Amino acid sequence: MKNMIKKNQMMITALAIMIAVAGYLNFAGTKVTDEDLMSVSGEMGATGLTQEDAEAEYAALLDLSDEDMEQASEDIESLDSDVTMAESGSVDEELAQALAEEQMDEVPGEAVFTSAETASALSGAKLEKEQTRVQNKETLLEIINNANISETQKQEAVSSMISMTDIAEKETAAEILLEAKGFDDAIVSIDGDSVDVVVNTAELSEAQRAQIEDIVIRKTGVSADAVVISTVNADEK
Repeated sequence: MKNMIKKNQMMITALAIMIAVAGYLNFAGTKVTDEDLMSVSGEMGATGLTQEDAEAEYAALLDLSDEDMEQASEDIESLDSDVTMAESGSVDEELAQALAEEQMDEVPGEAVFTSAETASALSGAKLEKEQTRVQNKETLLEIINNANISETQKQEAVSSMISMTDIAEKETAAEILLEAKGFDDAIVSIDGDSVDVVVNTAELSEAQRAQIEDIVIRKTGVSADAVVISTVNADEK
């Protein structure tokens, strides 16, 4: 058995030498001569191998039977199946994790949505107030520019516009300062000698109420008993 293995190794070595010599000569632009082949054949003869034996062994090394090809194809399909199963399992795990996170966030998500609705309602009220004020100004301008209106009526319209502008400036100044102090989306509405303030919070401490009153009094000029503060509880929406 050992002699057979040794014989095969020597034969493969001889074949490798032949291929290397032929490749080198071909690359160098020369042809393989009969003497070269005889020289290599002589080396093979020294090992006790015939040319027919060498060619047969070389062909055996390169030959792949149908069974070998079928086995290789089965191995590849098996690997593909394993990879597909692994990827599918990974995707299933990711989907399960995403669903679990979504369920965990369900209640907080509702709270955030409710809070956003409240803030949107306050912003809508503030926008509606501004739109109404713009419409009133347009009406006053029409009166002022109307040639058929008496000077007395025009003067009254001018006075109303000045008063409206002054009120708007006071409300805006109070709202800006309230927001700077942490009272977001606060609405300040001046109606004659009273001021209504709506704050986007569930509740206010005594210190917070005092702070709001101080801001409104300084920016609008009304007395403390004329300030009415209301809160909007987002949790009740």
